Amino acid sequence: SKAQLTLAVGRMDIGAGNVYLPLVFTNKSTRTCTLTGYPGVSLLDSTGAVIGDPATRRGPTRSPVSLPPGGSASSSLHTLNEGMNDTPCRRTAARIRVYPPDSFDAMSVPAGSFRVCGGVFEVETTQSGTGG
Repeated sequence: SKAQLTLAVGRMDIGAGNVYLPLVFTNKSTRTCTLTGYPGVSLLDSTGAVIGDPATRRGPTRSPVSLPPGGSASSSLHTLNEGMNDTPCRRTAARIRVYPPDSFDAMSVPAGSFRVCGGVFEVETTQSGTGG
């Protein structure tokens, strides 16, 4: 069941104008679970209100990821560095809300220093491993 997942953020990767932040799902159950496709991702302010539109889907859909107990999969968020174009950054988020693929149960993690700039807020499909 998807309820046995935990969510964490990986190490933010900044380079060549792009910012990537891995969202890492870990299977805490005793059974293998499968993740397919894209998580749903929105940014929240400190009151829990959504900031702007949710992330759009980027890149191809990969094959389903089978997560054994204790296994992890990740999906990277993508935005631009500030000043890459004329579109201003969104206001700073407090949390990142994530619906795992095929799940209606949201999880959230602190946004840290991640913020959406340049009008680009994308999420890649889930893949095995922790990214980064």
